[in-house]
Amino acid sequence: MTKLHELLLTFFYCGKSPVAPGTVGSFAAVFFWMLMTGLMDLQDVFLLSQNIFWGFFVVSLFAYGCEASEIYSKKLKQIDHPTIVLDEVVGQVLALQMSYSFVQAQYFTSYMLLVFHPLLCFLLFRFFDIKKPWLIGRADKKFKNGFGVMFDDILAGLAAGVVVALLTVVIL
Repeated sequence: MTKLHELLLTFFYCGKSPVAPGTVGSFAAVFFWMLMTGLMDLQDVFLLSQNIFWGFFVVSLFAYGCEASEIYSKKLKQIDHPTIVLDEVVGQVLALQMSYSFVQAQYFTSYMLLVFHPLLCFLLFRFFDIKKPWLIGRADKKFKNGFGVMFDDILAGLAAGVVVALLTVVIL
């Protein structure tokens, strides 16, 4: 296992946190997403281009994570080792970008959106990731490999993104 794999799988060592590494990884993903999205907003990057960027981010890290987490898990003799938080990062970013697409026009001018959108995405993603309701739990039990490590978090991110998108459409 190279240091680069460890660096990426632990999302710059967030996964090495002695307390709640998945939550720390998700929290770091929120800040990373907000920083990158804020920079794109400052540069007037079109929403479609942002969605393409984040789509590539999610798909490429998902593919990488499936393979690399399989290798890392075998080395540590545990599937979905707690230090692997790249899956949380991918799921969290997916939830944030999906729901952001509905409110992008007023996002950085609305204090309420700027605070509550990432907070709600974070809380709902962590809820779905930890509780693993319905299909998320079934996927987690069915796939005990690198794909499974990543896939349940994709489903949790989709669920959180849909719920937050629906809430923002209804509230706004």
